[in-house]
Parts: sequence; C-alpha cells; structure tokens
Amino acid sequence: MSEAFESLVRELDGAALEELRRSVAAEMKDRRLKSAIRIEDIHPRMSAEEKRQAMAEIARALQGGEDA
Repeated sequence: MSEAFESLVRELDGAALEELRRSVAAEMKDRRLKSAIRIEDIHPRMSAEEKRQAMAEIARALQGGEDA
C-alpha cells in the first residue's frame, strides 16, 4: 500500500473508515459477481472437468469467497 494512501486512511475518523470499509466490500462483491460463472454458462457439451470448475466457481461466488 502506498504511503499516501496509508496516511489518508490513518486520518479518517471512525465513521468515515467504516464507510470506506463498506464501499470496498461492495466493490469487491460487484467485481466477483461480474467475473463469476452463472448456472446458464454450464452447458451439455462441457467436459466433466469444465463442469466441475464451473460448479466450484459458482459455489465461490455464492459464498462470497476469493478462492474456488
């Protein structure tokens, strides 16, 4: 993290820091959902491994995690 950003964060009061935390969490959720595989993406011609990977990605997105 850059020193300028660290300094900015240290200067925030509790309410502003909480708002920043919520904003970052919402942004991360939006990014996960944009890149997540949806159930519609699974189709009959996929290999068993592709289906397994898709199901793991769907589970990761539903759980809100970073790792599949």
